[in-house]
Amino acid sequence: MSSVLDAAEARLAPLEEAAYTAHWALATDATDEHAREAADAQIAYEEALADPALRDGAAAAAAAASDPLERRRADVLHLAATAHQRPAALRDRIVALETELQARFMARRAVVGGREVGDNEIAKILLHSTDIAERREAWLAQRGVGDVVADDLLELVDLRNRAAQALGHRDHYAFSLAMEEIDEGWLYGLLDDLERDLRPLWETEKAAIDADVRGRLGLAADAELAPWHYSDPFFQDPPAPVDDPLHEAVAGVDAQAVARAYFGELGHDVDGILARSDLHPRPGKDQHAFQITIVRGSDIRTLCNLEPTLRWLETLLHELGHATYDDSVDKSLPWLLRTHSHTFTTEAVAMLHGRQVRDSVFLQRFAGLGEAVASHPANSGTARRDLLVFAAWVQVMAHFERALYADPAQDLLATWWDGIERYQRLRRPEGIGRGDWAAKIHLTVAPVYYHNYLLGQITASQLLAMLQRELGSSSPAADPARAGALLRERFLLPGARLRWDEHVASATGAPLSTAAFAADLVRG
Repeated sequence: MSSVLDAAEARLAPLEEAAYTAHWALATDATDEHAREAADAQIAYEEALADPALRDGAAAAAAAASDPLERRRADVLHLAATAHQRPAALRDRIVALETELQARFMARRAVVGGREVGDNEIAKILLHSTDIAERREAWLAQRGVGDVVADDLLELVDLRNRAAQALGHRDHYAFSLAMEEIDEGWLYGLLDDLERDLRPLWETEKAAIDADVRGRLGLAADAELAPWHYSDPFFQDPPAPVDDPLHEAVAGVDAQAVARAYFGELGHDVDGILARSDLHPRPGKDQHAFQITIVRGSDIRTLCNLEPTLRWLETLLHELGHATYDDSVDKSLPWLLRTHSHTFTTEAVAMLHGRQVRDSVFLQRFAGLGEAVASHPANSGTARRDLLVFAAWVQVMAHFERALYADPAQDLLATWWDGIERYQRLRRPEGIGRGDWAAKIHLTVAPVYYHNYLLGQITASQLLAMLQRELGSSSPAADPARAGALLRERFLLPGARLRWDEHVASATGAPLSTAAFAADLVRG
């Protein structure tokens, strides 16, 4: 039955390349023409995947396969084809609406102080300004995109649900997890256990964050804080401690040079990736960051909007982590398996590398910072704080999105802020738009995704614990040649030849668990 799989790969590979090429054009220049071209290319790709003969052929190939690699290859194709079995008219409307909303996010710029500003400018205001009125205006302006997209996003939610229910699933949320081979009960058991176990530590850390915020802004010790007092619009990253010297020190660092040196010593030549990438901000370009593989095994790119900040150094390391994973997959694997094992396994690698901005060995060896800054006590505390803040934000996103697809007619603004108050411990402000919940772009362009970030962080901790056992240090920067080789051989090279649970256990020596992640949080 391998001939069925060979034919499927020959059919799908050029369509995927065309779809991703069009998506790249849209992300780098959000014009109406590029939006139409991206939608057309995506529809052509999905139309091929929707062919019932492709799904049935994959199922037959899986049943007939005696070789584990061929069975996995067939299973991957069957999942991809099953995920696209929806009526053509419904599919076309979903793709068109997704593309239209994506372009709207990309092209929009907030207005602060009477002038248009990009996300980088919003970030600067929230990081540095002590003018509370300016902070509030910037926060509300950034979140205002939710009002612009909310109604169309609700239509998209309804369309996605209809497509999932036509295939016998409860809603799009349950359907998406099933297509990812993630058991919903297992996932929410993990989320609930983690929230319970981390609650005391999080409450202590949140109190310390709030004290830092009040001190930085010159507020009274008992002043009530609003969301715009924090340095990230969604509080998914924490404000830096008052005594943290790293932000200022990194402002003089060449992020690309640091990344080239670091990944080079790990055994990854990223020059070609960077040359194909789009790294600097400009009007009409997506203000976020992502990695994309246009052609599996060869044409790999990243999109960033670099500025000389700690956030963008971390982001570049993160995106190049994704890129080097895809670049390291065994190129002799069949096309269907010539990619990462799972969405969260590539997030794990990206997050492992992104964490290095708080690693003292990395900061001295690759960023060229002095020991006083690189080994400052704020670094270890901030590393823990980063993980705790992010874990709370993932709880908000995961629980809200499941509720969104379960009942789109509910009071979504109330549900959104109920979750923020419960998990992030932020006060619900007055004056927010009714579509505030829709401001997070992932709900539109990357639905049912956020749990993968947390699973990625958990897996990153497990990988670092493996390095500690094998090499005597959890810092890849301490022995980059050996660390890079070990990660490449065990985690990157196998690609998608194994299901995610088998892959993680094989690479790290244990099934996926929160043990190493919890240990990282306790250690700080």
